[in-house]
Amino acid sequence: MNSDRLLPSVFLSLMLMAAGCGTSANKEPGIASPDAQHDHSDQSDIGHADEVAQEDLPKVKLDDQGQRWVANPETTAGIVTMAATLDAYDPANGDSDTLKAALENEFALIFERCTMTGESHNQLHNYLIPIHQALREFDGTAAHDREAMAAHLATYATYFQ
Repeated sequence: MNSDRLLPSVFLSLMLMAAGCGTSANKEPGIASPDAQHDHSDQSDIGHADEVAQEDLPKVKLDDQGQRWVANPETTAGIVTMAATLDAYDPANGDSDTLKAALENEFALIFERCTMTGESHNQLHNYLIPIHQALREFDGTAAHDREAMAAHLATYATYFQ
């Protein structure tokens, strides 16, 4: 990875670690305790997700009645913006570094603007952790990376309203 791409990646990782939700009492990486207050001051959530294999990540699920979780409007807007950014990207003329930076910026804003609490908040993090992992190695020039990110973003409406 060249130094032009390293600095934004390091900045995003540090920002996410500083903004991680949950408590240090979490039993599993990436899952805040259901009764934990919404707190973005702990580093235990997203920071440890980096060390977990994709198949070992917690899976997002619907509520006990099979219904979607209610998400705050800012989170939904952030996901929509990320999807629109990917959709508008033209691989023939676009700058892949700019694409990645735009996705990372919007992802960071989702955390910054998060007001969710309780189990819906926990499930949101289960949904966001794969995005965080994908962004770490995201290559906008690779169609597979763009398609995989777009496919994951498209599942948001399956779990959140």
